[in-house]
Amino acid sequence: MGKMSRVERAKQFMPFASLRGFGTLIKEQEVVIADKKELTEEQEKNLSETICSVKKGMIVCINYYKEKGYTSISGLVTSIDLVLRTIDVIKTKIKFEDIYDIKIEEQ
Repeated sequence: MGKMSRVERAKQFMPFASLRGFGTLIKEQEVVIADKKELTEEQEKNLSETICSVKKGMIVCINYYKEKGYTSISGLVTSIDLVLRTIDVIKTKIKFEDIYDIKIEEQ
């Protein structure tokens, strides 16, 4: 066998997606279809206190309403805007009003 070029060798290690669109379908299944829940006054107060304690660089797990149902995301808070009332977890921007639950992960 002859030597492989770098490109040919790299192709061996590239991810192979045999089922096109399957990843998107999996993502869609992660959303639990439901109507948006109304929080009690006590839940709103607790949620507000938790959001106020979140800082950039923390790792959080957020359950939030997105389009037609609830989904969750865990990751690093890349920004938090108290004026626009949004929090960015990695590259996902979430409005405070859509958050149902937030947990700060121990680091």
